[in-house]
Amino acid sequence: MDWKHWYMELEQDDESWDVSEEIVLRGVWDVSEEIVLRGVVHVNFCGQPSEVEVEFIVGADSEEQAQTIEEPTQLQKKTWEQYMEYSSTIHLKVLESIHHHYAGIVEKYRNAYSTWGEDPDEYAPYVERPEQLLNRIQLMSILISDLSAKDELYLNFSCSWDREHGLGVHMKQMKMEHIQGVYTLYDLE
Repeated sequence: MDWKHWYMELEQDDESWDVSEEIVLRGVWDVSEEIVLRGVVHVNFCGQPSEVEVEFIVGADSEEQAQTIEEPTQLQKKTWEQYMEYSSTIHLKVLESIHHHYAGIVEKYRNAYSTWGEDPDEYAPYVERPEQLLNRIQLMSILISDLSAKDELYLNFSCSWDREHGLGVHMKQMKMEHIQGVYTLYDLE
């Protein structure tokens, strides 16, 4: 794919996000603005085709600098292109990690569905092999922030066992770092 052209076609949020409150609360970011550049790409996750939203979050020191941002940073581009180049290998490892994670949480979800009077096998069945989860998960979005460490990204999935929070996979240098619900995964950072 012509990534150079794709980067130029990314849509920018109309308004930048002022993260100064985040700086005060968490003390982790030293920027005052963030620009989100969005695009869509077709990704094959272990044989499962998905239309995936990709978000590049680019920080700026000022509103003026934020207005000049048109593309992801060079590091974000490198991370994205490396991910896409090795995605089939990465996805197999991600699926194995999700399976391992699922094995540790399935009982909790089965108990919850039973308590709610719903069939746990419908939402959180027992599975023996990673590929049995493929009809239970769907890759929805990928996030790459320039505020992150080198080669860091997030894969966000919808999943049958946690329809509200989904499943987030945090990767560093194309290796698994952490798995958790999509909305709670970012709270770890």
